[in-house]
Amino acid sequence: MKRRLRRLLALVCALALALSLSGPVSAAGDIYFTVLNDSVVSLSDSTMPTWSGGVLYVHYSAFDGSNTARIGFDISFSYNRSSGMATLFNTRQFLTFNMNNNTSYNALTGEYLNGRAILRNGQVFVPVALVCSFFGLSYSVISIDEGYIVRIKDNSVVLSDPDFVEAATLSISRELRSYNQANQSTATPGVRPPTGGSGETETNDLPIEEEPDTADSIPVYLAFRCDDDQGLSDILDILDERNRAAVFFFPAEELERQDDLLYRILGSGHSVGLLAEGSSLAATRQLLEEGGQVLERVGYTRTTLALVPERQRSALEAEGWVCWDETASAIPEAGTGASSHANAVIRAIPAGSQRAYLTLDAGTESARVLPTLLTRLEARSYAVSVPLETRL
Repeated sequence: MKRRLRRLLALVCALALALSLSGPVSAAGDIYFTVLNDSVVSLSDSTMPTWSGGVLYVHYSAFDGSNTARIGFDISFSYNRSSGMATLFNTRQFLTFNMNNNTSYNALTGEYLNGRAILRNGQVFVPVALVCSFFGLSYSVISIDEGYIVRIKDNSVVLSDPDFVEAATLSISRELRSYNQANQSTATPGVRPPTGGSGETETNDLPIEEEPDTADSIPVYLAFRCDDDQGLSDILDILDERNRAAVFFFPAEELERQDDLLYRILGSGHSVGLLAEGSSLAATRQLLEEGGQVLERVGYTRTTLALVPERQRSALEAEGWVCWDETASAIPEAGTGASSHANAVIRAIPAGSQRAYLTLDAGTESARVLPTLLTRLEARSYAVSVPLETRL
């Protein structure tokens, strides 16, 4: 009886608030609220859950705990438009969506999974069932008078679904009121769950495709040697902002020290290699073995990419290593102007080259000149491309 009374009072308050609005309330069933454990996420067209092909999708931010605007799950997200890779990851698991070929896979084991990500108005949406299953979460879809709740939960959830619906009545009403105020002059978007076998399609969830090289476009691959890593975080920010990828070569000791940035590099679709510059072939082999063991232990992955002394490349390539074949050094000298540096790098690329391999370090000077270098390269028809072990 008390529960019914509380519910009735909450509904009365919600109705009173709704009646004070000047705009209309959206029709029931058209609105999808995202809830994380016991918290209602701000209602927005750009992040509202959606259906496609009978599968329920949610905006990636529903899982991205790195969003400081709210308390999220212990999961981070990265999306590299250039490579078409979207990844949800933590320190133990990597779930990668290839937006170019509509596949998903466990990046640590290579196992392909049943699901894909889609683009909606340029935003990445992921299948809620697949992601929850992969990371040990659960979800429920709850029908309410205002529409539907998509509730994603981990083991810290407090309220059951019925108790949450009762407790969140005013929060739901506030979100709906704010949403309607923001959309008074436009029709309310949103979709209802498809009925069996509707076969509906969407025009804006097509996979993104990497632009092919043209006859006038020369691929350029960037590498950063991370023995100096003071500018590494800034370099990653710049590459993410420009949607460009690179390969990062680490000595064994830096792999362990920079494990957080290593996870970010792997999750952002970049490549990781080993930096090994022994005084002899045997010494370099030993460094590669040590680096490989650390990478497997810390980053849960393996690599055959290596940056080694030029005189040792042939022997190591015969053993299966993919060695970086530098076309020109792009490591800037302290105080060099960014424009002067970019021009010098371009001049150092031999005329008639079919491709170019540029090496920078991960220091603060490289971070300073990188934006100008990227701009100048692309202005001269050098296409900064995704470095892969099968492509170098």
